[in-house]
Amino acid sequence: MVAIGPTPAVFGMTPGAMRGWSWQISQLANGVLESERTLAPFDGGYIGSITADRSALHQVSTATGWGLMLLPAVDSGAVFVEGRRLVVGDAVFMPQACDLELLSHDVGRIYLIAFRSPVAGSRPRLSRPCWYARADRSSNLTEDVSAWLAAVSKDRVDSSRTHALQSRVLAWIHSAGDEPAQYEFGDHALPRRRMAVERVRRFIHDHLAESMTLADLCHHAHLQARSLEYGFRDLVGLSPFKYIKMLRLAEVRRRLQSSGAVERSVSEVALDCGFSHLSQFAADYKRAFLESPSATVRADRCRAGRVGRYDAVPSAADAR
Repeated sequence: MVAIGPTPAVFGMTPGAMRGWSWQISQLANGVLESERTLAPFDGGYIGSITADRSALHQVSTATGWGLMLLPAVDSGAVFVEGRRLVVGDAVFMPQACDLELLSHDVGRIYLIAFRSPVAGSRPRLSRPCWYARADRSSNLTEDVSAWLAAVSKDRVDSSRTHALQSRVLAWIHSAGDEPAQYEFGDHALPRRRMAVERVRRFIHDHLAESMTLADLCHHAHLQARSLEYGFRDLVGLSPFKYIKMLRLAEVRRRLQSSGAVERSVSEVALDCGFSHLSQFAADYKRAFLESPSATVRADRCRAGRVGRYDAVPSAADAR
């Protein structure tokens, strides 16, 4: 799992800017997850992109006083938000103090605009993410963000052009607050199979360390086993039990990379995360991350010993 956002080791933020939002990635495909993070200052907030080079679960949270606008890049693989595919021309608005999950297939690239919330014209009554299908205007916003980040990455920022881009992006955010969203998540109708998969995913997340049978999953899905399998492969790209295993492995990895890992053995962490056959766990872990659990602990201790200084304003190079 790669933490993106609130820690100074990622974006080089000062402590006062660290609590705006968090972004965590759990890989859903074997191999070494490579993520690219770009972030640049933007009118009191930030504009950036998150890229994961393989299928992944993204868990995004906003803190009090911050909002996020999320848009898929033109060259991104499929991105699903609560069962619905997010395509170019769509945008998701996250108000302050809320959570959201995204599923990205293959290489997933998502643009983000982080801003102080509420902005002028926004609707403070919103407490859940909202979906905007705004056709040409959202497509233009995606192009603006892409051009801006490309200029930042090459250190070719033209002040007059940057000001024009800022003005357009801010106008879009303000207008999104003024106009009703297409829907708030939870209020829209999804195909029955996708609704069932989302129910099961929530059940899995709530009971990740517990033993689960196919009958348990079908009971919560109100689907037959074959339909549940097809639904998972369509939405997640994995079978239900492969999804459970990858989430458990990601949770073990997150705990082994945490500062408290020295206090627990690898076996204890694995058992806490739902693994009962430790030899099979070790083999699955190495297959997923191309290193043993003990190697993860050693590598993290080495990284902890090399923590350096972080600049208050991230450059494009520092943000990657």
